[in-house]
Amino acid sequence: MLKEPPPAIEMCDLVWRPAGAPAPTLDLRGTRTSLAPGGLLLITGASGAGKSTLLFALAGLLGTLLPGELSGELTVGGIDLVAAAARGEPGPPVAHLARLGLIPAGPAPTAALPRLLDDAALPLESRIIATGEMRQAIDAAAHELTISPLLERSVAHLSGGERMLAAALAALVAQPQLLIADEPFNSLDAATATTLRQVMRATGATRVIATHTVESLGETPTATLHLVNGRGATALAAGDPTVATAQPASAVRLHQQTSIAQLRGARALGREMEAVSIDVIPGTVTILTGPTGSGKSTLLSLVAGTLPLSVGARTVADVRIAYAPQDPGLLLGARPARQLIAVENLPRALVLAERLRVARLVDVMPARLSDGERRRLSLVVALAREAKLVVLDEPTAGLDAAAVAQVSAIIDEFAAAGTALLIATHDAALAPARARVIEHPRGTMTAGGAPSIRTRLIAPLGEVVDAAQQLLSPAITKRLVGSANPLTRMGLALFWFLLSLISPATLLAQGAIAIPALLIAWRAGVDALGTLRIGLALTPAALGLFLANVIGGAEVEQAIGAVARLLTFAAGSLVLIRPFEPLRLADAAVERLGAPFAPTMALLTTAATIPAMFSEARERRAIRRLTTSRGGLTLLVDLFDSFVRAVPRIAIALEIRGVRMPTRTRPATRFRPSTFGRADLVLIIASAGGVLVSIARALLEPILAR
Repeated sequence: MLKEPPPAIEMCDLVWRPAGAPAPTLDLRGTRTSLAPGGLLLITGASGAGKSTLLFALAGLLGTLLPGELSGELTVGGIDLVAAAARGEPGPPVAHLARLGLIPAGPAPTAALPRLLDDAALPLESRIIATGEMRQAIDAAAHELTISPLLERSVAHLSGGERMLAAALAALVAQPQLLIADEPFNSLDAATATTLRQVMRATGATRVIATHTVESLGETPTATLHLVNGRGATALAAGDPTVATAQPASAVRLHQQTSIAQLRGARALGREMEAVSIDVIPGTVTILTGPTGSGKSTLLSLVAGTLPLSVGARTVADVRIAYAPQDPGLLLGARPARQLIAVENLPRALVLAERLRVARLVDVMPARLSDGERRRLSLVVALAREAKLVVLDEPTAGLDAAAVAQVSAIIDEFAAAGTALLIATHDAALAPARARVIEHPRGTMTAGGAPSIRTRLIAPLGEVVDAAQQLLSPAITKRLVGSANPLTRMGLALFWFLLSLISPATLLAQGAIAIPALLIAWRAGVDALGTLRIGLALTPAALGLFLANVIGGAEVEQAIGAVARLLTFAAGSLVLIRPFEPLRLADAAVERLGAPFAPTMALLTTAATIPAMFSEARERRAIRRLTTSRGGLTLLVDLFDSFVRAVPRIAIALEIRGVRMPTRTRPATRFRPSTFGRADLVLIIASAGGVLVSIARALLEPILAR
C-alpha cells in the first residue's frame, strides 16, 4: 500500500549542461510533457540520445549531486527540481528522496553495501522503518522478484541480470511513490522480465521507464517522449520501419569442423556452477542463451581464460583472443577508448567506431558516456585487433534497433572471415546469419572430459583447503555465544597492544595476552589457515628478532619474550583488522557513540568498496591482457581506474537510498541493532584472565628470584 498519492510530473523546456561541458547534453526546449499521478511515461531514443540524463533529472540528481546547470521547468509532485538545483542543494530535496525509487542502467554493481540483504535494508533504515518490519518487507519484495536465494550473497558476485534485480529490490522495497527505471529489462530472460514488469506495475506508483520499444513494456504508456540526440521529438508509431525484428538464426552444420576452443566437464574455481562442455567453431557464431543467473558469463570467462578451472579441461588454440565483458567498464576503466587501442589497430577501430556511431567518442572519458555508448566502445576496442576467437557478453544490451542490426552485421562479417565467436545474450533481435544457439545450462552440462594435469593438481588441493576451513569454522561457537560487538573487539585489541607493552617481555606474560586474542580472532571470523599464513609471513622477522637479542647478550628467555611480544602485536591486529565488519562497526558507532548517520554510512560504503575495487582491478587486468595490446600498466593504475569509476556510483547509490534523510532529531533505525551480549562478556573475561596472569607473573617473579 502506498503511504501517499503518487506524484504528477510537469516538464517544459528542460536544458542540462554538465559542469565543464561546452554545450548542453540534454536540450528539450520547445518540448512540454505532463504525466498524471500514477501514470507511465515511456522515454525512448537511440543509445546515447539522453534517456539516462533525463531520468537523472527526474530523480533530482542533476545540478545537486551531479554538478552543472539545469534550466527550464521540472516539477515532480509539487517540488521544483530546477529551483533545488539553482539553490545548490547537496542532493535531491529530502521530500523528493522519501518517495523515490531509482533503478539505474547497466550491469555494473550499483549497491551501496556489499551484501544484498544489507543493501536492501538501507532504504528502509533511511525511512525510519521499525526494525521488526524490515525483514518482512525485504522478504516480501525479494519473493515477488524471485531473488530470495540471493539475499545473503555479495552483489559483486551476481550476474548482470541478477544485479539488475538487486537494483530493483533496493528501489522497490520501500514502496516508492515515484519509480524511475533505466533499461530495467536488459540482461533478463523473458520470464524474469515479465515478473519485473508485473511487480513494477503493481506498485501503483508514477512510473518513468526508459527503454527502446513500447513492446518491452507489455502495456500502453500514458505518455511517450522520444529523444533524438538529447532533443525531444515525436514518439515512434507502432510498426515504425526503423525498428528491427528478430530473424530466426539459420542452421549451421558443424560436423567435420575443428573447434578453436573447447571446454570439457569444466567448472570455475570459486564459483557455484554445473560442469559444462562446449565447442567454439571457426567461422561460426555460437550464441549462448538461458535463464538469468544460469552461469553464461562464467562459461564465457572460462573460454576466454580470465577465470581458472577447478575441474575439467580447457583447450584453446594458440590464437589471439578478444573479450568484451558484460560490464563495459571492466574493459574501458576510466580512460578514453583510444588509449586502449594499439596504433596499428587504430584505423580499423575508427572504421568500426564509425559504423557503431561512436567515432566522436573515442577520446571522451567513459564517465561522461551512457551505458550504451560505453558498450559500443568496448566492442570497438575488442574487435579492433581482429582476433581469431572473440567472446562477447550481452553485446547489444541497452542498444537501439539500428545499433543491434549493425552489431549483427559486423558479427556476420567476422564469422565469414573465419573468426570463431562465442556470445551470451538475451536479445532475440541479435540474429547473425551464421549462428547456432545453445541453451545454457541444459545444452552445456556434462560430466565428461578428462581434467588437465594442472586441474588434477589444483582441484584436490582446493577441496582439502575447503574441508579444513569448514572443520575449523567458528560457526558453532558463534551460534553458542553470538557475535561480539565490534566496539568491544576494537577496544580490547587496543587494550592488548598497550598491555603487551607494559607487561614483562616473557613467553608466559605475552602468551597470556596473545592466546586469548588469537582465540577471539578465530571465533570472530578469522579462519585458522589465514592465521597460519600470517604466522609464516612473520617467521623471518621473528627469527631475526630472536638472533638480534641473543647476539646482543640477552638471555634466551628474554629473546623468546621479545618474539612473543611481536606475535602478541600480530594477535591484536587480527582481532582489530582481520575480522573487521564495517557494517556492524558503523551500526555500533551510530547507536552507541552517536555518530551521524549519513557520514558514517558514506565512510562505511567507501571502506566496503575497497575489496571489490581490488577484485575489479584484477579482473580488468585479465580482460585487458586479452583484448588490448597495452598490458604493461601496474595493478595500482587499474585500482585507480576502479576508484575513479566507483566514486560517482557510490554517491548516487547512497543518495537514492535516502541516506541523507535521517537526522539527529529523527535517527535512522537499524536492521541489525548493535547489542552487548554473551560474546562480549566472553571477550572481557578472557581479557581479564590475561591481565590477571600477567599481574601474577609480575608479582611472583621477585619472590621466585629469592
